[in-house]
Amino acid sequence: MLDTDILITGAGSAGLTLALLLAKNSPDLQITVLEQGPAPQAGAVSLSRVSALNLASQRVLDSLGVWQLLNAKPAYQQMQVWEADSFARIEFATSDLGALDVQSGSSSPALGWIVDNEELRCCLYQRAQQYPNIQWKFDARIQQISASERQNLLTLADGSAYISKLLVGADGANSLVREQLKMPLAFWDYDHHGLVAVVRTSAPHQATARQVFLPTGPLALLPLADPHLVSIVWSVAPERAAELIALPAEQFNQALTAASQSVLGVLSVQTERRSYPLKMRYASQWVKHNAVLVADAAHTIHPLAGQGMNLGLMDVCALAELIVQNISTGRTCNEQRMLRQYERWRKAEAQQMIALMEAFKRGFMLQHPLAKLVRAVGMAATNQLAPVKRQLLAAALGNQGDLPAVARPGVISL
Repeated sequence: MLDTDILITGAGSAGLTLALLLAKNSPDLQITVLEQGPAPQAGAVSLSRVSALNLASQRVLDSLGVWQLLNAKPAYQQMQVWEADSFARIEFATSDLGALDVQSGSSSPALGWIVDNEELRCCLYQRAQQYPNIQWKFDARIQQISASERQNLLTLADGSAYISKLLVGADGANSLVREQLKMPLAFWDYDHHGLVAVVRTSAPHQATARQVFLPTGPLALLPLADPHLVSIVWSVAPERAAELIALPAEQFNQALTAASQSVLGVLSVQTERRSYPLKMRYASQWVKHNAVLVADAAHTIHPLAGQGMNLGLMDVCALAELIVQNISTGRTCNEQRMLRQYERWRKAEAQQMIALMEAFKRGFMLQHPLAKLVRAVGMAATNQLAPVKRQLLAAALGNQGDLPAVARPGVISL
């Protein structure tokens, strides 16, 4: 039976970032990471699933020495959002940022970066292996989890067992920690699937992230390192997603080019097309005894604003900050007051983001002519108001809000 201070289930980006933050700032902590799959293996970047990282997330990864390890992290300097069948449109550029963040770690200003999820995970694991106070267990099939006021007991299918002071569920949207500890979950189905693929464009993307709102759902075009490659996230009804995946490549290319309004010319799919269901999940309880949820185990949101990864990374930064503060003052890593403080802090941020995404999605799904007119006028007016645009950007890019210390900017100008 292995006894550890903090047991993290899930070696995704959130779980690995938490392990790194704790190991770096509290070297006496004993940390164990369990992962049901194999260890991350460095290799060619597939770009099968990518995430948009904002400035706050970039600062965190830079502080951990991970940012420098990423090979594929193309920046985007502009964003364009518009509605397909109205004059609603808004654009953002680095010139809207005001003063540059002096701690950005980048030689040029950017609104964000596109990273390959698996490459990020590999780089986090590579860095975390340098800390002897992190222990690893891969291909770990969890059989039973119990949490009490004193400790947590977790047993695996191979008969091994782990006791921990604090159990962290970083095991994704279908969290076994959340399920076995019966932590209540609210959710609704967006009735959409996200279709993802890498696409070649005939016109250069010019380091611009684009999103067009169609009557059937949004289509995002995320710029990659190659000036003629983008990663798409196309939100459509499940049956339409199945149809699009089944189409011959030529017909799919025609449908995608039409949906994008040929903004990047003729589009040509380069990789396998995949889709996944889009659901909002929100755990109403994030702490139970000495167990706590983070990132996708606690919440998932619609990908239309690309904030899912950023929200999860801020969760683990907040939890790590509070744990380190507690330990530095002679308290424990599982003190209930501290865990409740984390829950209140990050619940408020998650609730705000969920509400914003839902309002955004529902607002654009309204197809009444008056609703379209109001949207178009509002977006056009916002596009002309520099102070308002800077406020919107500051919130989206991680330069505003109740951020963990490691994610805060050096300079904010609004």
